[in-house]
Amino acid sequence: MTLPVRYSPSGSPIANGGGAILNFGAGARLRLTEAQSVMGGSQAVPATADVISPDGFGDPDALVLSLAAPKEQLQYRAKLSLDVLNESTNASAEVVLYLDTSVDGGTTYTNRAKCVHKIGADVVPQEARNVDVYLPLILGVSLGVDDSTPTASLKLRARANAPVGTLAFVSSLPTSGGGSAVSGCNGTIHMELEECF
Repeated sequence: MTLPVRYSPSGSPIANGGGAILNFGAGARLRLTEAQSVMGGSQAVPATADVISPDGFGDPDALVLSLAAPKEQLQYRAKLSLDVLNESTNASAEVVLYLDTSVDGGTTYTNRAKCVHKIGADVVPQEARNVDVYLPLILGVSLGVDDSTPTASLKLRARANAPVGTLAFVSSLPTSGGGSAVSGCNGTIHMELEECF
């Protein structure tokens, strides 16, 4: 990055407090890519982990984020969140979320984060919640980024499965639209991938 950094070509240089030269602290965001998508209707979470796509599960067109030209010594973090409703008669269901990364253009993915959520069904109204999984700051080299043979891109995809219970739903539409109402939840999938100092 070439200093000084300006708000506009003719603007004054951006400086740290007290007028000191601009220095970015650890974790300062360089680039962010994100996606927010609404699934078409209420989709049952599969028993076997499957990729999440804008249209649900089992669709080969996975929702994938990509950052071009990642660097070994930069840090990366990611997050996935979506809404889940348990409509089953099971006392509870478990939904597992995964975040996977790829440095070979999406040919192979490695799981980097995993989180289990227990969604109760023994309450009225049935339990709905926003669930998420988070990949904290991790160096590019730990993700497989190699500066000696420049990595073209860092890709992120998400998967989910329901190993316990049979009817945990990702819900995206109100009842009037053919989905199952999730009170207080926005019904979207949100995924983000950040590059940081």
